[in-house]
Amino acid sequence: MSSKKFKNPLVWGVVAVVVLVAAGLGAWGYASYRERSLHQAVAPQVQAADARLREALAAPLEPAAEQAEQAAAKLEAAAQDIEARLEALRRLDAAPDPARVAMAKEELGNAAEIVRKEAVVVREGIAFNTARDALAQHMRGASSRSGPWVSKAIELKRQLDKAYFNYRFALDGFAARLVDVPDEKLAGQVRARVDAALEHAKAALARSGRLG
Repeated sequence: MSSKKFKNPLVWGVVAVVVLVAAGLGAWGYASYRERSLHQAVAPQVQAADARLREALAAPLEPAAEQAEQAAAKLEAAAQDIEARLEALRRLDAAPDPARVAMAKEELGNAAEIVRKEAVVVREGIAFNTARDALAQHMRGASSRSGPWVSKAIELKRQLDKAYFNYRFALDGFAARLVDVPDEKLAGQVRARVDAALEHAKAALARSGRLG
Protein backbone atom coordinates (compact mmCIF):
# COMPACT_ATOMS: atom_id res chain seq x y z
CA MET A 1 0.00 0.00 0.00
CA SER A 2 1.40 3.38 -0.96
CA SER A 3 2.00 6.22 1.45
CA LYS A 4 -0.80 8.07 -0.31
CA LYS A 5 -3.28 5.43 0.70
CA PHE A 6 -2.18 5.67 4.32
CA LYS A 7 -2.94 9.38 4.18
CA ASN A 8 -6.53 8.63 3.16
CA PRO A 9 -8.85 9.31 6.16
CA LEU A 10 -11.22 6.58 5.00
CA VAL A 11 -8.49 3.98 5.17
CA TRP A 12 -7.52 5.05 8.65
CA GLY A 13 -11.17 4.93 9.68
CA VAL A 14 -11.52 1.37 8.49
CA VAL A 15 -8.34 0.37 10.28
CA ALA A 16 -9.55 1.98 13.49
CA VAL A 17 -12.87 0.17 13.31
CA VAL A 18 -11.14 -3.17 12.73
CA VAL A 19 -8.86 -2.58 15.70
CA LEU A 20 -11.74 -1.61 17.95
CA VAL A 21 -13.79 -4.62 16.87
CA ALA A 22 -10.86 -6.94 17.46
CA ALA A 23 -10.26 -5.42 20.88
CA GLY A 24 -13.94 -5.74 21.72
CA LEU A 25 -14.06 -9.34 20.65
CA GLY A 26 -10.96 -10.05 22.67
CA ALA A 27 -12.41 -8.44 25.76
CA TRP A 28 -15.71 -10.26 25.27
CA GLY A 29 -13.88 -13.56 24.81
CA TYR A 30 -11.86 -13.02 27.97
CA ALA A 31 -14.96 -12.07 29.96
CA SER A 32 -16.76 -15.13 28.64
CA TYR A 33 -13.79 -17.30 29.58
CA ARG A 34 -13.75 -15.90 33.12
CA GLU A 35 -17.47 -16.52 33.52
CA ARG A 36 -17.16 -20.11 32.27
CA SER A 37 -14.23 -20.72 34.59
CA LEU A 38 -16.20 -19.37 37.53
CA HIS A 39 -19.18 -21.59 36.74
CA GLN A 40 -16.87 -24.58 36.44
CA ALA A 41 -15.49 -23.79 39.89
CA VAL A 42 -18.89 -23.25 41.49
CA ALA A 43 -20.90 -26.12 40.01
CA PRO A 44 -18.92 -29.03 41.57
CA GLN A 45 -19.17 -27.44 45.02
CA VAL A 46 -22.93 -27.05 44.74
CA GLN A 47 -23.37 -30.59 43.41
CA ALA A 48 -21.19 -32.10 46.14
CA ALA A 49 -23.01 -30.17 48.87
CA ASP A 50 -26.38 -31.27 47.51
CA ALA A 51 -25.21 -34.91 47.54
CA ARG A 52 -24.01 -34.51 51.13
CA LEU A 53 -27.33 -32.97 52.15
CA ARG A 54 -29.36 -35.72 50.53
CA GLU A 55 -27.21 -38.40 52.15
CA ALA A 56 -27.63 -36.76 55.55
CA LEU A 57 -31.39 -36.43 55.21
CA ALA A 58 -31.63 -40.10 54.26
CA ALA A 59 -29.94 -41.10 57.52
CA PRO A 60 -32.15 -42.22 60.44
CA LEU A 61 -33.03 -39.62 63.05
CA GLU A 62 -33.32 -42.39 65.65
CA PRO A 63 -30.38 -44.71 64.97
CA ALA A 64 -29.88 -47.85 67.02
CA ALA A 65 -28.08 -47.20 70.31
CA GLU A 66 -24.87 -48.92 69.18
CA GLN A 67 -24.77 -46.81 66.01
CA ALA A 68 -25.93 -43.45 67.37
CA GLU A 69 -22.50 -41.95 68.18
CA GLN A 70 -21.16 -42.93 64.78
CA ALA A 71 -24.26 -41.51 63.08
CA ALA A 72 -23.89 -38.17 64.87
CA ALA A 73 -20.19 -37.98 64.03
CA LYS A 74 -20.91 -38.73 60.37
CA LEU A 75 -23.45 -35.90 60.21
CA GLU A 76 -21.01 -33.50 61.85
CA ALA A 77 -18.35 -34.49 59.33
CA ALA A 78 -20.81 -33.88 56.48
CA ALA A 79 -21.60 -30.41 57.83
CA GLN A 80 -17.90 -29.62 58.09
CA ASP A 81 -17.36 -30.77 54.51
CA ILE A 82 -20.12 -28.48 53.24
CA GLU A 83 -18.73 -25.59 55.29
CA ALA A 84 -15.29 -26.17 53.75
CA ARG A 85 -16.85 -25.99 50.29
CA LEU A 86 -18.62 -22.79 51.27
CA GLU A 87 -15.31 -21.31 52.36
CA ALA A 88 -13.84 -22.25 48.97
CA LEU A 89 -16.65 -20.32 47.28
CA ARG A 90 -15.94 -17.28 49.45
CA ARG A 91 -12.36 -17.24 48.20
CA LEU A 92 -13.45 -17.10 44.55
CA ASP A 93 -13.43 -13.90 42.51
CA ALA A 94 -17.18 -13.54 42.03
CA ALA A 95 -16.94 -10.54 39.69
CA PRO A 96 -17.80 -12.45 36.47
CA ASP A 97 -21.15 -13.61 37.93
CA PRO A 98 -21.77 -12.30 41.47
CA ALA A 99 -25.44 -13.34 41.48
CA ARG A 100 -24.59 -16.98 40.76
CA VAL A 101 -21.91 -17.07 43.44
CA ALA A 102 -24.22 -15.43 45.98
CA MET A 103 -26.91 -18.01 45.23
CA ALA A 104 -24.43 -20.86 45.55
CA LYS A 105 -23.14 -19.55 48.88
CA GLU A 106 -26.70 -19.30 50.19
CA GLU A 107 -27.43 -22.88 49.08
CA LEU A 108 -24.30 -24.22 50.78
CA GLY A 109 -24.91 -22.17 53.92
CA ASN A 110 -28.42 -23.56 54.21
CA ALA A 111 -27.24 -27.11 53.57
CA ALA A 112 -24.53 -26.88 56.22
CA GLU A 113 -26.97 -25.51 58.80
CA ILE A 114 -29.56 -28.19 58.06
CA VAL A 115 -27.05 -31.01 58.46
CA ARG A 116 -25.61 -29.40 61.57
CA LYS A 117 -29.07 -29.24 63.16
CA GLU A 118 -29.71 -32.85 62.21
CA ALA A 119 -26.51 -33.82 64.02
CA VAL A 120 -27.77 -31.95 67.08
CA VAL A 121 -31.02 -33.93 66.90
CA VAL A 122 -29.10 -37.21 66.99
CA ARG A 123 -26.87 -35.97 69.84
CA GLU A 124 -29.86 -34.82 71.91
CA GLY A 125 -31.59 -38.11 71.13
CA ILE A 126 -28.61 -39.94 72.62
CA ALA A 127 -28.81 -37.78 75.74
CA PHE A 128 -32.56 -38.37 76.07
CA ASN A 129 -32.20 -42.14 75.72
CA THR A 130 -29.36 -42.15 78.24
CA ALA A 131 -31.48 -40.26 80.77
CA ARG A 132 -34.46 -42.53 80.09
CA ASP A 133 -32.38 -45.68 80.59
CA ALA A 134 -30.78 -44.34 83.78
CA LEU A 135 -34.20 -43.74 85.33
CA ALA A 136 -35.51 -47.10 84.18
CA GLN A 137 -32.49 -48.88 85.65
CA HIS A 138 -32.91 -47.05 88.94
CA MET A 139 -36.57 -48.03 89.08
CA ARG A 140 -35.76 -51.69 88.46
CA GLY A 141 -32.86 -51.83 90.88
CA ALA A 142 -34.66 -50.78 94.05
CA SER A 143 -34.38 -53.25 96.93
CA SER A 144 -36.14 -50.83 99.25
CA ARG A 145 -37.64 -47.50 98.33
CA SER A 146 -36.16 -45.42 101.12
CA GLY A 147 -35.64 -41.67 101.21
CA PRO A 148 -32.33 -41.70 99.30
CA TRP A 149 -33.84 -43.91 96.61
CA VAL A 150 -36.77 -41.53 96.16
CA SER A 151 -34.44 -38.52 96.05
CA LYS A 152 -32.34 -40.19 93.38
CA ALA A 153 -35.44 -41.11 91.39
CA ILE A 154 -36.68 -37.53 91.51
CA GLU A 155 -33.31 -36.23 90.34
CA LEU A 156 -33.16 -38.74 87.46
CA LYS A 157 -36.69 -37.78 86.46
CA ARG A 158 -35.67 -34.12 86.47
CA GLN A 159 -32.73 -34.96 84.21
CA LEU A 160 -35.03 -36.87 81.88
CA ASP A 161 -37.44 -33.96 81.63
CA LYS A 162 -34.57 -31.62 80.79
CA ALA A 163 -33.24 -34.05 78.18
CA TYR A 164 -36.70 -34.30 76.64
CA PHE A 165 -36.99 -30.52 76.44
CA ASN A 166 -33.60 -30.27 74.72
CA TYR A 167 -34.47 -33.07 72.32
CA ARG A 168 -37.79 -31.52 71.41
CA PHE A 169 -36.14 -28.13 70.93
CA ALA A 170 -33.58 -29.74 68.59
CA LEU A 171 -36.30 -31.49 66.60
CA ASP A 172 -38.27 -28.26 66.26
CA GLY A 173 -35.18 -26.35 65.13
CA PHE A 174 -34.33 -28.99 62.56
CA ALA A 175 -37.89 -29.12 61.24
CA ALA A 176 -37.95 -25.34 60.85
CA ARG A 177 -34.91 -25.44 58.55
CA LEU A 178 -36.44 -28.04 56.24
CA VAL A 179 -38.10 -25.19 54.31
CA ASP A 180 -34.64 -24.63 52.80
CA VAL A 181 -34.39 -28.14 51.38
CA PRO A 182 -34.66 -27.77 47.57
CA ASP A 183 -36.46 -31.10 47.16
CA GLU A 184 -39.94 -30.59 48.65
CA LYS A 185 -40.78 -34.29 48.51
CA LEU A 186 -37.65 -35.18 50.46
CA ALA A 187 -38.37 -32.41 52.96
CA GLY A 188 -41.86 -33.81 53.52
CA GLN A 189 -40.47 -37.28 54.17
CA VAL A 190 -38.03 -35.93 56.73
CA ARG A 191 -40.77 -33.91 58.46
CA ALA A 192 -42.74 -37.14 58.88
CA ARG A 193 -39.71 -38.73 60.54
CA VAL A 194 -39.33 -35.71 62.82
CA ASP A 195 -42.96 -36.07 63.89
CA ALA A 196 -42.46 -39.79 64.52
CA ALA A 197 -39.33 -39.16 66.61
CA LEU A 198 -41.21 -36.63 68.72
CA GLU A 199 -44.10 -39.04 69.29
CA HIS A 200 -41.67 -41.78 70.33
CA ALA A 201 -40.03 -39.41 72.81
CA LYS A 202 -43.39 -38.36 74.24
CA ALA A 203 -44.37 -42.00 74.74
CA ALA A 204 -41.04 -42.78 76.43
CA LEU A 205 -41.45 -39.79 78.72
CA ALA A 206 -44.99 -40.85 79.62
CA ARG A 207 -43.84 -44.37 80.50
CA SER A 208 -41.20 -42.89 82.78
CA GLY A 209 -43.61 -40.39 84.32
CA ARG A 210 -44.51 -42.49 87.33
CA LEU A 211 -41.97 -43.21 90.06
CA GLY A 212 -43.88 -46.17 91.37
